[in-house]
Amino acid sequence: MGRHDLSRRDIFKLGGAIGFTTVAGAALAGCGAAPKKAGSKGGGSAGAFDPASIEWDHEADVVVVGSGTGSYTALRCAHDGHDVIVLEKAAQTGGSTIYSSSVVWAPCNDLEIAEGIEDSREEALAYIQALSGDTFLPDEAEAFLDNVNAAVRNVTDLAGVEWAIWPSGIDYSVFLPGGKTRGRAILPKVGEGETSVGKLNGPVIAAATKLGAKFMTETPARSFISRTLDDGSIEVLGVVAQSGRKTVNIRAKKAVVLASGGFDWNMGMMENYLRTPARYSWGVASNEGDGQKMAMKLGADLRLMAEAFLSPGYKKDFEEAREDGRSQLSNIIRDDAKRGIIFVNKHGKRFTNECATYDCVGRSFGGFENNGEHRGWANLPAWAIVDQAGADAHAFNGGEKGKPGPSYTRFDTLEELARACGIDERGLLAQISRFNEYAEKGEDPDFGRGQDYYGQHSTYSSPGFEGPFRTLQPISTAPYYAAEIVPVVLGTMGGIKTNSHAQTVDMDGNVIGRLYAQGNVSGIGAGGACYTGGGGTLGPGIAYGEIAANEIKGLSDWA
Repeated sequence: MGRHDLSRRDIFKLGGAIGFTTVAGAALAGCGAAPKKAGSKGGGSAGAFDPASIEWDHEADVVVVGSGTGSYTALRCAHDGHDVIVLEKAAQTGGSTIYSSSVVWAPCNDLEIAEGIEDSREEALAYIQALSGDTFLPDEAEAFLDNVNAAVRNVTDLAGVEWAIWPSGIDYSVFLPGGKTRGRAILPKVGEGETSVGKLNGPVIAAATKLGAKFMTETPARSFISRTLDDGSIEVLGVVAQSGRKTVNIRAKKAVVLASGGFDWNMGMMENYLRTPARYSWGVASNEGDGQKMAMKLGADLRLMAEAFLSPGYKKDFEEAREDGRSQLSNIIRDDAKRGIIFVNKHGKRFTNECATYDCVGRSFGGFENNGEHRGWANLPAWAIVDQAGADAHAFNGGEKGKPGPSYTRFDTLEELARACGIDERGLLAQISRFNEYAEKGEDPDFGRGQDYYGQHSTYSSPGFEGPFRTLQPISTAPYYAAEIVPVVLGTMGGIKTNSHAQTVDMDGNVIGRLYAQGNVSGIGAGGACYTGGGGTLGPGIAYGEIAANEIKGLSDWA
């Protein structure tokens, strides 16, 4: 079994909730994830659960599992006067968020209002609904919209982060009802020549630490400590974690907040759940689905497990990143809007608008074919093809002008390229001929490349041209270059089901007491399975952290 495979035994060992009815206590006696009992060296015991029997190694008012967007919740709870412990599996705090560009999608934000940009709650809700389709969650979407800007203001007030409108922040599906061309995507202000990477989570973690929140790195959560109440509902009391070789019990007197991220580095879960055949990730290697597995064992309901935030990627880049266990930004998203590049599948046919948003392009790999001998994924394997004219004008794959980067191989002719890559030669030649005919006229009747606002205003489209010609140019100048491309996950979207109060819900729809969830572990984006725009992950993450913190404020300690 590979290191990322999810087996039944893994779920039992790593994901478990330690429930303490007579039957559950007996069933889990001796389990490696069981909490230590007072006066013992570990292991559970049969019989009714007495909280006083647990040997607690640490305790806090609030325990947050994961230091990505969970760091915001830690900051808020610490500011409210709570003792907070944050458990982080990795050696570094911040999760995937620390490597992000720190963009937050926040409709109707204060910067929009100050600049006179027209926006409204109703338009934002209409946009989320149109983008989410049949996954739309109206109550959750409204909760997001009603809390995201409070979180943005708190980041300023508590962590000193000042915000600016992202100049390139077009809503990714701006053509849908309620979409906006500017204003909803905001990011921390930085000096000229500086990057915004880490400028959100870094200050938030520093501010939370200053207020007394304790961040415990290299301390992965392994299970929940819970009890079943007289009415049959579940209440979470703490967390079992691993600190080196030691198992530690951490009491959460008021609540646990699950913010452990996605399962995008767990190959078994990726294969079992995702509807798009993505096998690579932008995220940190600690995103192995620990929170989802813990939630499953607890009896929590799950949702949107087939969904992810997606992009295309150069296969070679991501194979090397996976081998090294490191986070990898997809640099193809800086290439695919440029003139002189197209994507084709094994039949030699284009299958997407290359200049669409990276999430839309990533989803295009998911087509399935069942036509005689052709059974399986229609658009895998797939390749990016660049001609010399395109290469001379642009640097592709981190290379230099005139010579694309290491993912590309050079071929003298399209016929040679097709044979070497295993692409249907006749199909490729016919496709290139058709593409070139229309590209000369600035048209793309097949996929609409360069015909919409997003395509004509993409940050990475070719400057110095107007309208559709910013991204359309014939592929006709030898030699040619090809690189295999694959769908890649920015983060998985599926996980523990929450309601509009950030409370977790069991399989029968009952609230699980004292357990909240946010971010990519929580099975919710901005109110459905959708990628709204830049910051479409961080916006909902901190909004639901805001909701959780407000809910926890009214809780008393369990007894």
